[in-house]
Amino acid sequence: MKRDEFIKYAKEHLISTHEARKITEQSIKAFQQSVKNEKLIPALEIKESDKRVIRLFFRDEVEAYKDQMNDWQAARKK
Repeated sequence: MKRDEFIKYAKEHLISTHEARKITEQSIKAFQQSVKNEKLIPALEIKESDKRVIRLFFRDEVEAYKDQMNDWQAARKK
């Protein structure tokens, strides 16, 4: 894949942790728990320091997880 194709693909399909949290409507702690429990798996992790990690997620996987969360919440209400 050429560099410009990769950049186009990444802009269309990869999102930051912040954007992913907006989609899932989760708090920071809840989102971190979802990642820790491998409910959401980052497509890419870049460790900047001992405490700072940049994570990118596939948009479609985050949206699918949000749908799953809605299903779980609906089932709990029954």
